[in-house]
Amino acid sequence: MEKGLIIVLVASLAFFSVVLVRFSIPSLLPYLIGSSGVNTVMGGLIVSSLWIGYTIFQVIGGLIVDKYGYKVVLYVLILISIINILYPIIISQYYLLLIVQFVMGSLLAITYVALISMVLSNYGRGGLGAGIYQSMFFLASSISIMVSPLLFSINKFTPFIVFSIIVASSIMPVARVPRRGKVSGAIYIGPNDLRIVGMGFIRLSSGFSYLGFLSWSTYYVVHVLKVAPSLSGFYAFLASIMGSVGAVVGGYLGDRVGYALPSISSSLLLAIIVSVIPRLSIIYLLALLMLLLGFFYGFYAAPSIAISRLTQNIGATTGFLNFMSQLGGSISPYVIGFLLQYYDFPETLLIIGVVSVVLIIIGAALLFYEKYPLLNEVHR
Repeated sequence: MEKGLIIVLVASLAFFSVVLVRFSIPSLLPYLIGSSGVNTVMGGLIVSSLWIGYTIFQVIGGLIVDKYGYKVVLYVLILISIINILYPIIISQYYLLLIVQFVMGSLLAITYVALISMVLSNYGRGGLGAGIYQSMFFLASSISIMVSPLLFSINKFTPFIVFSIIVASSIMPVARVPRRGKVSGAIYIGPNDLRIVGMGFIRLSSGFSYLGFLSWSTYYVVHVLKVAPSLSGFYAFLASIMGSVGAVVGGYLGDRVGYALPSISSSLLLAIIVSVIPRLSIIYLLALLMLLLGFFYGFYAAPSIAISRLTQNIGATTGFLNFMSQLGGSISPYVIGFLLQYYDFPETLLIIGVVSVVLIIIGAALLFYEKYPLLNEVHR
């Protein structure tokens, strides 16, 4: 096996471990909402506080990685494994939980940027490498969403201890990856670089539609499909599992045909599917659309982030692009919780879908304002 591919696998497995942590709390919303006076708005804020930290530190993390190298991730992984063990102790203390969620989100952001920089710096086929890496998001989020409620129902300490051990086990392989040379941490986003801004809007749209729905998926299946809370993760699991396939396919295709059209088309389909899901009563059709939801998010995620390898400052560019998707993921859970006070899920998710389509139109207009070589360059 070639050295570059081994590094992709090492980074991907480390990413897998931290995504387990990222989705444990959102999957426990059925247990948290209604306890200690927590309502849907407060529940949405618990999820959003992590995404806010995750969003803010995307660009900051990119600058750190470009300046000091991606080995900073070793220290961050240690902190994540330690802090995650504290969750069972503070999970009933609402305001402290909000603070810890923000801190955890910040650490997870640095981890994401460092690990994807490791992939794009060491593997020539950027789309495929990003696809393998992003596939771990869907595998880990699916497992976390499915397993966390079940383990929590048995003992509130179990899911957090298990996930911390998995994170800690990824540290040694990452430590063996050769260091990358440091580069300037600057990135210039403006009129002369509309391709990056345009792709940022595409990622903003997908984060707003998909991540918002995924954060509320366990709550949705409990209150709409009348599933028991302990089994809610199994049904929500459908909304992410196919993303692993979509990420590899999307990344491979992006290397061949360019990164713009796969990203735009899949983001548009995400907005449509999110709008349609709560209007279906046929369970098998609903299951199919949830599977497609995960597939198209993976399909979009790999090519839309792989363009970073074609820029000088991989860490900072990756940080900006992921900042945009996480900005959508930070706002959307709270917006959904707010809207659910006044509307049911069909009206709420229709609003989410319409906003997402508007963002896609803006992004596509910027992407095709001029013909940029970056969007049409493919793997040779």
